[in-house]
Amino acid sequence: MVDLCFIIDSSGSIRDNNPANGPDNWQLQLQFLSDLVGAFTVGQDATRVGAIVFSERVLLEFPLNAFDTRSEVQRALVSIAYLGQTTNTPEAFIQTRQQCFNPSNGDRPEVQNLAIIVTDGLPFPASRRSPAIDEARILRDTGVTIIPIGITDNIDADFLRDISSPPQIEGMNFFTATDFAALQQITRTVVEGTCEVLLPGTWKCVHFGVALLCVYVVPVSVFTLRYINERCKIFILTMHVANQLQIVFVCW
Repeated sequence: MVDLCFIIDSSGSIRDNNPANGPDNWQLQLQFLSDLVGAFTVGQDATRVGAIVFSERVLLEFPLNAFDTRSEVQRALVSIAYLGQTTNTPEAFIQTRQQCFNPSNGDRPEVQNLAIIVTDGLPFPASRRSPAIDEARILRDTGVTIIPIGITDNIDADFLRDISSPPQIEGMNFFTATDFAALQQITRTVVEGTCEVLLPGTWKCVHFGVALLCVYVVPVSVFTLRYINERCKIFILTMHVANQLQIVFVCW
């Protein structure tokens, strides 16, 4: 269970860089987010999903309490209108904190807050870079976990690292894709990267062909099966160690 806010870059460079005779980058980005939602059980008593869209303007596209099902969220995501202006990343973080993670808009104080920001470059103009890093820190200080996803060669790994939550390691809590078409290739990796947020404790995942073998060690008092992706087959092995529960399960 998590309160998830997508922070969606809708700046002009996204469609400016559409490949000739190729797919629309904006629609590829929205479809990627829709696919990510497919990994969550969505509902008012499960994962809630909201969306902030930013260019020069920043809009709360829909709040956390807007939809009750996964399919409703997915339809809303792929229908978001394109803005096509500059890149006001600092204000995007401010509005995420003030609007998306707001109790009046469905934020639950007892539930972990997760923000996934998808962007194809740096804040623009360049003077917005430092304010964006500062606003990301302020958002993290409220207890929000930030996972950035940078797309194309225009991104700066140092910037993604600076706005991400600890431990700030690429492939764990910030990610990159070479272009918008490559987003589909990292969907599974990004979902795995949310495990640490969704399951409090320590974890390790290893690929075996199409299967994913995961070992999690979590305090018994906070473990609930609803946190595990519904694609997982649970309880191959359980073991109590020092009041902790070790669980091995397979996902595919």
